[in-house]
Amino acid sequence: MFNRHSRRGLLIELNPYQTLVAGISRMDESPLTLDCAGEFAVGDDAGLRAWLGEHFEKQKAWVPAICGFHPQDHLIHRESIQPRKLSEPGYLTELVGNRYRNDDNVPWKLHTLNPLEGVPLPSEGTQRPALICGVSHAAVHAIQQRLLDLRLLPYRLELGTLPVLGTIMEHKARQNDKRAVVVVNIEPDRTTAFILGKEGVHTPAPVRNGFNSIVQAARKELHLTEADDVHARLREADEEVMLRASKFVRELGRDLKPLVDSYEMTTGQPVGEIHCTYLPPSLAWIAEPLAQVVGRTRFTMDCQAWLATANLQVADDLPAFGLHWLGALSLVTNQTPQKSNAGRA
Repeated sequence: MFNRHSRRGLLIELNPYQTLVAGISRMDESPLTLDCAGEFAVGDDAGLRAWLGEHFEKQKAWVPAICGFHPQDHLIHRESIQPRKLSEPGYLTELVGNRYRNDDNVPWKLHTLNPLEGVPLPSEGTQRPALICGVSHAAVHAIQQRLLDLRLLPYRLELGTLPVLGTIMEHKARQNDKRAVVVVNIEPDRTTAFILGKEGVHTPAPVRNGFNSIVQAARKELHLTEADDVHARLREADEEVMLRASKFVRELGRDLKPLVDSYEMTTGQPVGEIHCTYLPPSLAWIAEPLAQVVGRTRFTMDCQAWLATANLQVADDLPAFGLHWLGALSLVTNQTPQKSNAGRA
């Protein structure tokens, strides 16, 4: 579908805090090369359109895009399944149950993965744990339409959390670190934790505190009344904010700690680090006090050193990618040229 003469492409991640974009010099190359990059606040479509116009103005055709997204209507859940029943219509839907989906009348697309290796499970064999991954058709269609409105052709769509889980597991294996790591998605009104350990991905239930709980604690501690003022102070991360940081995240940390302790008691594997996905640089400070409240350390990783092992090249004039780019970059690491699979999720 894409010929070699016109195929610059785009990497785009739509996460709860930002839209991250990077130009791909040629979609049919391996390794892929990123030649430009930009970061935009959620809702800043004007800035994003301007950036796309500047960097893709010579490409009159629609731009193929590899997209990671994080919709509200999605599911990543570890469950024991009967693989031989995967071919039965409705088996996964019934297994997942109503408590994991918002509306029975909304169709979902569900897949199963090996929770340790991240590969699709064959429909054979005896009962075993699986990672059930799903997203509503409505969420996929909404993302496709948003990309089309930006004159971006959906080349590949993926739930953004899955690639970053794989990247962190591979990184821990290379480091020969035997401890588990907790990957945390802090959303407005809830937080989801994924524990990556010796048996693969574990998925404890989400906790009912998210970024809004941090905002409310900061509002009280800083004696502010307007939400915009609280958000501004949190993003400025001045000395007073840093001194009170542990108080801001205490409620969320107290919710997460029992999940981590329970995992250690159940599996016997210690948990060493906590990583907060998607946080932009202005909020990256949250990870340190949150890890302290939970009684662990903050996950660290040198993205530039990692890129050298990930079959991905970066133009010399691009600034170094921070850890908040890990999810986006994980979408295209070890990427091999392939035909378009527009709309896959």
